[in-house]
Amino acid sequence: MSQFPYSSREFTLPSIGTAARSRVLVVESNPAAAEIAVLVLAAAGHEVISAGNAKHALNTAYRWNPDLVLLELALPDRPGADLCRQLMSHAPIPIIATSLDGDPDVIADAYAAGACDYLPKPLRSGELLDRIGAHLAAPQAA
Repeated sequence: MSQFPYSSREFTLPSIGTAARSRVLVVESNPAAAEIAVLVLAAAGHEVISAGNAKHALNTAYRWNPDLVLLELALPDRPGADLCRQLMSHAPIPIIATSLDGDPDVIADAYAAGACDYLPKPLRSGELLDRIGAHLAAPQAA
């Protein structure tokens, strides 16, 4: 018998390839910030698509049906809360709002529009992955 609490026959890690991969739509107008978010989420095993404005985000969401949306509130073509409301009317999915300025009124509007969480920018990878994991595991995400 092995001295370790688990032998290789008793404990195995699930393969990333066999697990269902969650689809995450990153809506971010800053290309560098979008690229970082995409790389972090893809490295964690998610399927990721990014959109730089509300119009592209809506088209992508309607075609791709993401499991979660990471939504910047300061978009160039319309307020993030408006986009949040429209996305929620199409399909109730978890939406995590992000913002650089942290304006309490803008954040409150996002929550009122259906956002389930808020993260201030700059995003920290560990916190981002923890929050996404928690919302994807929540009953409303199923």
